[in-house]
Amino acid sequence: MASERKFIRENTKKALLKQYLIKEIEGAGFGGMNIQRTPIGTRINLIVERPGMVIGKGGSKIKALTAQISEKFDVDNPQIEIEDAGNKAALNAQIMSEKLAEALERGWHFRRAGHSTVRRIIGAGAKGVQVTIAGKLTGARHRTEKFTEGHVKYCGETAKEVMDIGYSVAKLKAGVLGVKIMLMRPDAVLPDEVEEVVLKKKEKTSEQKEKTEKKAKDSGKKEEKKQDKEEKPEAAEPTPISRVTEIAGVGPSVVKKLEKAKVTSLEELYEMDLEDIIAIEGIGKKTAELIVKNLRKLVEG
Repeated sequence: MASERKFIRENTKKALLKQYLIKEIEGAGFGGMNIQRTPIGTRINLIVERPGMVIGKGGSKIKALTAQISEKFDVDNPQIEIEDAGNKAALNAQIMSEKLAEALERGWHFRRAGHSTVRRIIGAGAKGVQVTIAGKLTGARHRTEKFTEGHVKYCGETAKEVMDIGYSVAKLKAGVLGVKIMLMRPDAVLPDEVEEVVLKKKEKTSEQKEKTEKKAKDSGKKEEKKQDKEEKPEAAEPTPISRVTEIAGVGPSVVKKLEKAKVTSLEELYEMDLEDIIAIEGIGKKTAELIVKNLRKLVEG
């Protein structure tokens, strides 16, 4: 239980710190933060659209912000690093939600602002986006409007991995409007895409294994036959091809087909490969395999 309480305490502190930073650097385009513990202290990496507003003249603002974080949240030796969002600002849900809230506060119509935000995010390369604006939009009653384009995941582990979510608030005279943006990053890989790639790779590797095993077997049989030829003494007289009928399952019709193909002795038949025997007209693959399997015993006997 002690370790669980520690995790809860740390995550609560992280959530409160994030809320505090969103308020303190409002207008600078807060895009998220990462916290890392190092031997020197705690490194806080802030992603912002306008770094100058956070750093201040001569670093005065960032120094004051560091002191406040250390005092209010009991963070050990905080070190704030600023990362410029740059061209990736349109693919950051938090930055885009703040921009949409600012546009609504400046008097933009909610439909115009919503469609404009969707077009900008899709134009930056996002696979999908959904913009949600909720509050007193046109009348005295609360309602919700959604603007969706592309592929959007709403729940499950997939949504946690591929979706980026940002929340903001627009303060108007009629009341407060809540803004939520969900976008799927351009580099997002969905589970079905991964399965397709893996299946194709498995098929290729299995085919390659079958080919290599077949080649190895054929080469091994050829080497055995060569060794048998070298070790076997020359026979005084060739063995008649008619003796092939001693193999169970091989009849006189096979002998006729072999004689037609000008195979006159068992020795000549033994020197032939499986493919050569199959090539003889009228001899099937099963019969050829049966001959190759039992011919060696017949010749040596």
